[in-house]
Amino acid sequence: MLALLVVAASGALLSLALPPVSIWPAFLALVPLFALVARAATARRAFWLGATFALTFFAIYILWLPRSFSLPTMLGPFFWAVFPFLLAALALIWGAVTGLARLVGGRGPGTLLLLPGFWVLTEWLRAQGYLGFPWGTLGYLWEGTPAVQLASIVGVYGLSLLAVVTVALLATPFVPSPSRDAWAAPAPNRTGRVLAPLLGVALVAGAMAGGTLLLRSPVPAPDRTAVLVQGNVDPFGRAISPAGDLGVHTALTRDAVAKLGRAPDFVIWPEGAVLGYQVEGPAGRATRQAIQASAPDSDFIVGGRTYADGKDYNSAYSLTYAQELGRYDKAYLVPFGERWPLLETAAPLYRAVFGLMHLPMLINTTPGPGPIPLRTAEGPVATYICYESVFPQVQRVMVRDGARLLVNITNDAWFSEGNGAAQHFDMGNLRAIETGRYLLRAGNDGITAVVDPHGRVLERLPRHVRAALTARFAFIDTLTPYVRYGRWYIPGLALVTGLLVLLVGWRRLTTGV
Repeated sequence: MLALLVVAASGALLSLALPPVSIWPAFLALVPLFALVARAATARRAFWLGATFALTFFAIYILWLPRSFSLPTMLGPFFWAVFPFLLAALALIWGAVTGLARLVGGRGPGTLLLLPGFWVLTEWLRAQGYLGFPWGTLGYLWEGTPAVQLASIVGVYGLSLLAVVTVALLATPFVPSPSRDAWAAPAPNRTGRVLAPLLGVALVAGAMAGGTLLLRSPVPAPDRTAVLVQGNVDPFGRAISPAGDLGVHTALTRDAVAKLGRAPDFVIWPEGAVLGYQVEGPAGRATRQAIQASAPDSDFIVGGRTYADGKDYNSAYSLTYAQELGRYDKAYLVPFGERWPLLETAAPLYRAVFGLMHLPMLINTTPGPGPIPLRTAEGPVATYICYESVFPQVQRVMVRDGARLLVNITNDAWFSEGNGAAQHFDMGNLRAIETGRYLLRAGNDGITAVVDPHGRVLERLPRHVRAALTARFAFIDTLTPYVRYGRWYIPGLALVTGLLVLLVGWRRLTTGV
């Protein structure tokens, strides 16, 4: 029972390490978990240690979910009933990680050897597929420190590996080596008591020093201008019945351009800015002309919806001189937000549930074909929508395919309470470092900002205001090591982890411990 209380407290403490709190040394709260899992008498015991840890961590870290979606203006108290099931699923995932590491690694250092690889591979797997949900990835804890600059080389999962390898080294002194004699006490790990912690400290110090050097690399000076529009319109009312917010966004654009005194290179409107309006084809000509009239000599990127062949897409349009140059359809959709498992099969059940939340019967959004740069008059731009900002493969592929700028359009007005919007913003900022690109972010109610290739926020608007931000940026052509080679990192980690599994298994087989 004491061990479970310790790991529960550790989970709560770890929630402080990640943004927006960002007390990064709190990641050392993982040390008791790793040590107790490696010392666990059985794999079942290790499972419950990991599950308990994850339960308290996620209960605090994503508490904004029920707080936001259970407001009377959102979905009501119904979401509080759903939240425990999400926590249980996350607890089972991390329980499986610690239980499997103990099962394969045995009691002692073998488990510590396997835990880092198992942990990071699980973070990656949790961001894949229909129900991908990467919140809580440890690599983000380095934001606000020089070490975060290493993301340009190893990406967010490499930063996660830095954290968990450090934790495993620091936990080593507390994990004795098992004795070959079943009746003997475990042997003290004398080498590990001194050498492993020193290696852990050196690893963090080296990451900080390396990041400091990367921070000294020059950033191309901004030579372009964009107007980022923050309409601050009601998301829930528009979901029920599109209200038509074209006038809000055109007025903000006209005012910003008049204040600037010249045409910006880009005007960027947030996700769903022209929800309810036809943009494409002859039927969308009047809408395109109204948009262009607010900044006649600028190129636009605007968010809206596309309805084609009975399908519904969450789209971003590229416009120049009232003509559509390109369209990007969101590929990574929000589970239980934009798509609902078995919606057609279980329609009566969904209809009843939506009724309890005072919603009409919703339909699934259709995913786009994948991360494809948006064609603009200035060349390909890595334009992605809302939730896609937390999937690093989206931006890496787009930049690899020629995008010289990141543009994130989003509607974070759903994050009405708690840290959800701030977490989303901070996680997305790492994409600028990974790709070495300026990031322009236009949010419905915020956070609207411009971020440089070192992840530094140059300017931002406060949330919940109706305004426009004039942002300075530059196009960049060079590719970071992460963009060039990042697709090989997870397969490489899987290969190394597999070899370690074979090594530990062979040792256990030959020594009997």
